[in-house]
Amino acid sequence: MLPASRVRVRTLGEWAEPLWLGAEDHAWLSALIGDFVRLEGRGEREAEAFLEEPSRVAAPEARRQMALWTWRTLCGRERPPVDGRRLRALLFPEAERARRQGGFDRESVIAAVARRLRVGPGLVEPHLFSDLASRRPLGLPDPLPTPHDLALRTNLELAQGVLGRASEAMIRLHGAARAVMRQVHLRRLLASVHRAGERGFELRVSGPLALFHHTSLYGRSLASVLPLLLRSERFELEARCRLGGEEVRVRIRSGDPLPMPEAPPGYDSGLEESFARDFLAATLDWDLLREPEPVEAGGALTFPDFALIHRRDPARRFLLEIVGFWTPDYLRAKLDRLGAMKREPFVLCIDRRLDCAAGDLPRHARLVPFSRRIDPLKVLEAIETGGGKNP
Repeated sequence: MLPASRVRVRTLGEWAEPLWLGAEDHAWLSALIGDFVRLEGRGEREAEAFLEEPSRVAAPEARRQMALWTWRTLCGRERPPVDGRRLRALLFPEAERARRQGGFDRESVIAAVARRLRVGPGLVEPHLFSDLASRRPLGLPDPLPTPHDLALRTNLELAQGVLGRASEAMIRLHGAARAVMRQVHLRRLLASVHRAGERGFELRVSGPLALFHHTSLYGRSLASVLPLLLRSERFELEARCRLGGEEVRVRIRSGDPLPMPEAPPGYDSGLEESFARDFLAATLDWDLLREPEPVEAGGALTFPDFALIHRRDPARRFLLEIVGFWTPDYLRAKLDRLGAMKREPFVLCIDRRLDCAAGDLPRHARLVPFSRRIDPLKVLEAIETGGGKNP
């Protein structure tokens, strides 16, 4: 995400709008891409000096600086064919030895070092300081982005940079709520989620880091949620941010010029994927529904991993939750929410490594302990006979 010094917005009273790049910027973005192609293989210091010169195609300076920062994050640093530190460690003593013997010859010294390294003499001088960051050759991404791609990528970095200065946010979305909530928990943000309409959800995101208002650590955690919001059917995010020394409100929503993210993975983890495959192979009587509708539990919504539904009797339905290795606080909150789901029959698959005491587990859940792999036959036994129920 863009650092605070590069973030640019338009301020309208208490509201601020990110300075999005669009089609009108494609001409100078194309020229910028061409400049980087010319700089490929050149040292970073030389590249920086070249880019500090006025652009050959007129460009708004604030937008150009944002795009430059994004371009630099896309570019790699080529690994030099010869390590500069090793070159110096051999070259300087060899030169000193030649001087002591009274027969110093520059070309002979270089040739001697090249032989020891088994490289051509022409590689010695150009790479003498190639280990220094300012001298490392610039490498370009493959394939090169188009001006449109670079504009969208810069806009994403800008949006995340804005959220990097946020202390709290309100998110309204349709779809992808589970993935968003999972990221919120992984980043240890505190959030409450409620229904908003038939398929909508409203999240108020805050957390301990919000006590230290406007810290970048909290902002980076919040910014990591944005790519998941882009996968939803529709979203609107309002955040309170500290930008340019002022506190403003920023709105980011569906329709803003942001890149469509890559297709999400089919499952949140390899454990979920292997269980789904093994369970469907083990039975023809039960269907497996991934990410069913959330359930009200203890005044909040919880998002089960699966629903198990009997093919000939859909009234026979169990929710299934997999609890693997999590932080103690997350595990406690997870078990509390599951304990509040007393009206919903569910199976709890819990990792033995968590070493939970019987009193910590929901008493009405059908328990299936596992190690590394969830046995589908144990799950079927739990739902068919009530086996594994917590006493």
